[in-house]
Amino acid sequence: MWKKVSDYDAAMNRTLSGKAGKRWHAALATATLGSAWMLLCAPVSAQTAPTEAPAPSALTGELFYQILVGELELRQGETALGFSLLLDAARQSNDAQLYSRSLDVALRARSGDGALTAARAWSRAFPQDRQANSQWLQILIALGKLADSAEPLKNELSLAPDDERRDLIQQIPARYARVADKTLAVRVVQPVLEPYLRQASTASAAWTSVGRLRLAAEDKAGALEAAREALTRAPNDVPAALLALELSRRQVPAAESLVREALPRQTNAELAMGYVRVLIEQDRYTEAREQLDAITRQHPQLPEAWLVLGSMQFEQGQAEQADASLARYVELAQKNPNPATPRGLLQAQSRRAELLARQGRLEEGRQLIANLPSTTQEEQRSRLLTEVQLLREHRQWETAYDLLARQSGNDADLLYEQSMLAEKLGRHDEMERLLRQVMALQPDYHNAYNALGFSLADRNLRLQEAKQLIVKALNLAPDDPFITDSLGWVEFRLGNWSAALLHLQKAYAGRADAEIAAHLGEVLWRLKRADEARQIWREGLKIAPDNETLKETLQRLQPGL
Repeated sequence: MWKKVSDYDAAMNRTLSGKAGKRWHAALATATLGSAWMLLCAPVSAQTAPTEAPAPSALTGELFYQILVGELELRQGETALGFSLLLDAARQSNDAQLYSRSLDVALRARSGDGALTAARAWSRAFPQDRQANSQWLQILIALGKLADSAEPLKNELSLAPDDERRDLIQQIPARYARVADKTLAVRVVQPVLEPYLRQASTASAAWTSVGRLRLAAEDKAGALEAAREALTRAPNDVPAALLALELSRRQVPAAESLVREALPRQTNAELAMGYVRVLIEQDRYTEAREQLDAITRQHPQLPEAWLVLGSMQFEQGQAEQADASLARYVELAQKNPNPATPRGLLQAQSRRAELLARQGRLEEGRQLIANLPSTTQEEQRSRLLTEVQLLREHRQWETAYDLLARQSGNDADLLYEQSMLAEKLGRHDEMERLLRQVMALQPDYHNAYNALGFSLADRNLRLQEAKQLIVKALNLAPDDPFITDSLGWVEFRLGNWSAALLHLQKAYAGRADAEIAAHLGEVLWRLKRADEARQIWREGLKIAPDNETLKETLQRLQPGL
């Protein structure tokens, strides 16, 4: 560090020798400490804007001179020197704002070591300053210095007011969520939380945080123990019950019993709805339905419950019940909109539209979708694609094509959908034109290359060009099973049956799809491996018995399944 005013003068003269020199010399000729600082604080750019000045009375002329030089060094791009001068000035003046400024400089320069030095010095100088301590803690965690984070974490909890401490404890797992060594995080944090594990006001929160940290470290048994401890101390605690629910989702024995014990104690439906999702994930639809029935009785004004119930009824073919539940959701969602409402309304109305279409009332279904509110471009686009999908499913390809043709513009996704409808209508030249347009608009749109390549291969046309298109698609989306299927199919068309078999086996291993099964079975059939072909086709029929490609293949080859 510089110690003499003459040293500062030398640096000042060097710094002021540039374009800004006249401005600063004029300012310094007439400025008091306070007014000169205010002039200095006029930012050259957002990247160098300092924070508020320290109180002028706390600065000597020499110290102010050092701060000024430090700021000017920053403006000249000498970040390391400017940072050192400002941090030294902070230490000499014991000024919190200068500590904050030096920390900001280090953070903007992406200097982790500098930021840590500034934050630690700031916190040491002001041990009761929660902001300084919090910055120190965050930087240590970001730098992966977990062992050193115990001290500021302990400080943070002790400095917090009683009414904030519980929330801070619950936030700890999120703070350590991105650290590489999750086990070390447990070893560091748990001793810090030890006093709070025994206090009635914080015990459940502390045990829940310990449990989440243990779960992140794959210590499921330890996490279950922590969840049990948390619920013992606060049986109606929602975060603790949600931890048990997460363990249940991960198939941890005994976790589900904790969830079931907690359910009757809950005053809202958060846990119950989470439990429903877990049951659905585990294909336990009867139990999920029982829970939903209970939720809609206890919380009849909860829109989400009606949406999930209606969707389940829809999937189970209970048309009348599904429509009633979905209509109830729409009614509640429109009365109490929230950020998820547009997406939920689209889901509900699209399923109601499908139910109407199955009854021969397609136009009524389309009207349900058309009447959806769409205030943003993305909502309008989603509504359009939903209507197109409804028309596709009911083989109204011409109508869907015309609908897209009026609105596609230069939207690559919409043009791609339009090209697929052109193929359905047998307009292959139009399909190719649209796909070429997509490629021009978005050169990395792998589906366009794959679609054109597969279409050519399937029609046994321009096979070398088809292969080039498919290979390009696969380069853009490596290991995509559908593109790998296309490559296998074009190799089959080229007569390279062994290569075709390898690609199709890889595709089917990556995605057990009925269309891939149709192609793989045909190659096996041509290779005189009839039993294997039949087995693959049987699997395909179980996956999707109405798949058009599979049905056409079986009708053409007559394998006698």
